Amino acid sequence: MRTFVPLLLIAVVHCQFFAQTTPKGASPAKLLASADTLLLTVDGERKIIHHYVKPKQTLFSVARFYGLSLQELYELHPNFQTEPVLKAGALIAIPVPNRAIRRYKGKNFDPATFIPICYVVQSGDNLFQICKRYFSMPVDTIMKRNRLKSANIQPGQLIHMGWMSADGIPAEWRAGLAPTSIGTHKARYAEEKKTRKEVESQGVCSWQRDSNEKGDLYALHREAAIGTVMGVTNPMSRKTVYAKVIGRIPAGYESNVEVVLSPAAARQIGARDPRFFVKVRFLK
Repeated sequence: MRTFVPLLLIAVVHCQFFAQTTPKGASPAKLLASADTLLLTVDGERKIIHHYVKPKQTLFSVARFYGLSLQELYELHPNFQTEPVLKAGALIAIPVPNRAIRRYKGKNFDPATFIPICYVVQSGDNLFQICKRYFSMPVDTIMKRNRLKSANIQPGQLIHMGWMSADGIPAEWRAGLAPTSIGTHKARYAEEKKTRKEVESQGVCSWQRDSNEKGDLYALHREAAIGTVMGVTNPMSRKTVYAKVIGRIPAGYESNVEVVLSPAAARQIGARDPRFFVKVRFLK
């Protein structure tokens, strides 16, 4: 069975920005180094960093790096209160303040002390919206930085927008940035349903049963609009999970596989077998 790989990670593999180990010479006290890449999406007015967990990182070290208390991290991800051990390779979504993102190098910029930040293109995005609305930057600056020959972009593409200090985010910078729980997918589905076509289907759900990943509620699907939320119901348990569609089902899966769920999403609807029957509602 294939491993669940969110679109955020697929994009990293495609662009080869990532380094999963700390390079020689990097300080062991640093949570991340300049050879790493931080992935970013935008949820409403909030910028969300998707932190890729590396070996030996803990909830405490991650929270401290992003200027959070453990309690604030628990508010963002309640599951950590009962499952506090991080698994390498998991993604943790964390809102970050605008001032934490350095958009231009400026004078005396030392690349060894900063981590690149890449925006993950979502369905419906255009380059003007990303540059102007999300980052207040000129389009031509970003095109030059990313060596883009045109303004045409695709879902899942990484756009290098700036950098974040390898020292992390000072706690005082988070003033006014409430760590509201990101788990509001059900309400978001109801809202998105007003402007999109709802489709019902059924088939096999695949997930990595032997994974201890404690990430968010993600899904891969062949038709659902990327960036929207879909509902997946397990008829056996009569439980439904609402998960964000972050990519397409990779080639190699059987045609009867309707959806691939993250381990966290599959467990929420009582999944026991690595493949099981589900009913699905999604938006196009």
